[in-house]
Amino acid sequence: MRRNITPVLYVLIALGFLAGLYAASKRYGVEQRNRRVELALEFSEVKQVAQLSGQPLNSVLARFKGAGITSLSITEDTLAALESQGELHVQQWSGVGATITVARPEVFDRIRAGLEAKGLAVAEGRDSEQDTYFEAATDQDEEAPDNKEPAGFAVRADYAVLRSLGIGIDPAAVEITHKAGLQPIGRIGNFAGINPDRMAKVLAALKSQGVQTVVFQGLEVLGFRGQEKAAAEALRQAGLQYGQVEFGKQKGDEKLGAALKGEFVRVHSIGEGEMGTLDENEAIDRFIRAARERNIRLCYIRLLTTAGFPTAGYDVVATNADKYLKKISEGIARGKEMTFGPAHLYDDTGVPSIVFGIIGLGIAAGLTLLLIRLAPVSDRAAWLTLVIGAVACVGAALALGESGRRIDALLAALIFPTIACLRRDILNGETESEGPLNRSAAAMAAIKGIITASAVTALGIVSVVGLLASRTFIVKVNQFLGIKAAHAVPLLFIGLIAITGLPYLNRLLADERVILKARMQALFAEPARVGQLILALLALAALATIVARTGNDPGVGVSGIEMKFRALLDRVLPVRPRTKEFLIGHPAFILALALWYRGRRGIALPLFVVGVIGQVSILNTFCHTHTPLYLSLIRDVTGLVFGTAIGLAAFWVIDRMLPQERTAEDSERGPAPQPSTTPALSADG
Repeated sequence: MRRNITPVLYVLIALGFLAGLYAASKRYGVEQRNRRVELALEFSEVKQVAQLSGQPLNSVLARFKGAGITSLSITEDTLAALESQGELHVQQWSGVGATITVARPEVFDRIRAGLEAKGLAVAEGRDSEQDTYFEAATDQDEEAPDNKEPAGFAVRADYAVLRSLGIGIDPAAVEITHKAGLQPIGRIGNFAGINPDRMAKVLAALKSQGVQTVVFQGLEVLGFRGQEKAAAEALRQAGLQYGQVEFGKQKGDEKLGAALKGEFVRVHSIGEGEMGTLDENEAIDRFIRAARERNIRLCYIRLLTTAGFPTAGYDVVATNADKYLKKISEGIARGKEMTFGPAHLYDDTGVPSIVFGIIGLGIAAGLTLLLIRLAPVSDRAAWLTLVIGAVACVGAALALGESGRRIDALLAALIFPTIACLRRDILNGETESEGPLNRSAAAMAAIKGIITASAVTALGIVSVVGLLASRTFIVKVNQFLGIKAAHAVPLLFIGLIAITGLPYLNRLLADERVILKARMQALFAEPARVGQLILALLALAALATIVARTGNDPGVGVSGIEMKFRALLDRVLPVRPRTKEFLIGHPAFILALALWYRGRRGIALPLFVVGVIGQVSILNTFCHTHTPLYLSLIRDVTGLVFGTAIGLAAFWVIDRMLPQERTAEDSERGPAPQPSTTPALSADG
């Protein structure tokens, strides 16, 4: 009876696959239209390097621009900073107030405008001794009729309160930046008493100076706490881009990013303290990977002099330009793959909602197919499962928005790799012909097996990519749901079936429960050897480590040796494949199938369970939606090729070392297997 529904399931899965490809193509187009990266330095650091090296600032800027730098980050001044620079002089009076003398009229005007933008009441002259009084010094004759310079103004606040308040970025630094052909980036901080009107004034002042992108300084974003939506609207009205620092953990950054709905630029930076612990190659690799692999479009680079001027070598300018900045830009570009200039926002993908609904329909069909492959359900039950699944999956995708699509994506990640690994021959010992294959035939059958399994897993990959094809996922406002579960559940499920011999749940029905009972009794009565126990414990520890290291915030770090190995692969390969795929999962999968076809069942079954890691991992690669699609594809293909080669090499060695005769246990189980002719997605039992 299941033959009536099986073609329908295949058609629905195919429709979901095509819809997923369409959505993926829209996302790919968005990614390809944004291949420009902004490389920025801190203006104050460049100025320091110029002064300490004795070289003119304009020549240093020209040298760094030639190395690939496109922008300079300018941090807003404070009264305390101006005081340290000698721009103003403070004299305390009456124990509370203070008189602040400003030497240059333009600085005096900046202070006044900055304080007014922050909402502080500014009054002409001195009203009382409780005010902080600002006055401008001038060389002009105060009695001259053409002297328009105000005598001063008062602010009803103590200088201790005012000294840390930002008053905007230095116009002189902005002018120098523009003359050097570079783009200024504004760095301002949050402030007390903030409201939408004050936000608008502060941001409008930045825009008037030619700033396009703002990277907030300090521990908070503008508008924290509770005014993130107002800050998002103020940024839009001012025509400024928000630069969200990756791993920065500024308070309010997630809420601000969500309020902007992905309309921001992702920034990668290495903190001043961390720069002192890295060598230049490690720092270079960090920026290259950020731009190429995580959709970072603004690299905020600190010079090698951050940890101390002498550490950068004798010619500090040349060292930074040629041995550091140029390597970063060349590594990111890799020829002409990426360009450099002011960062811009990602477009929205514009995928219609109906496309997400069709993908959900395909996932419901996949769920029904999985049930059919596991249990001898009736035709009516299968149709009922399909209808309920379709209502749930399509409804979630259409009615719940991104939250519902995340749930559907998780289902796809659980369903399709599981179907891909449900092999009745290995898991249940079913064979269709006698005699083991020769070594070459077994190797070819294993290659066909991993290709077939990967093709089925690809159905889930396309579903996940299609469902998450929107700007918020590209810039990591939203992320795939349940990334650890997507790794662990298929693996545990296949492992359970390997133990119980249950590729179909019909063993739980009627008299067949006896078979299950006998098998479990035999399993627990099997004597354990010390070597086997040690290997089992090592395998469990390895699997637990793999799951723990999975995700955007893994609980287990990466060793220094592995980091160096990864860096080596990054340099010699277009994209580094995932270690757990090409060194563990894929080789184990190939080895398991090849040994199975050679009649070595005892070794093949546990290896096959380990091989499931490869299938769940290739899907997991595409769950990292902030990684460009083409890089994820290259990564998976590279991992498959290398993993298959390693598995075949291991098979050739192991098969030659093991005795050729079949064991008594194999003889009791029946003839050695031949490659199954049953398609991986067959619903017939």
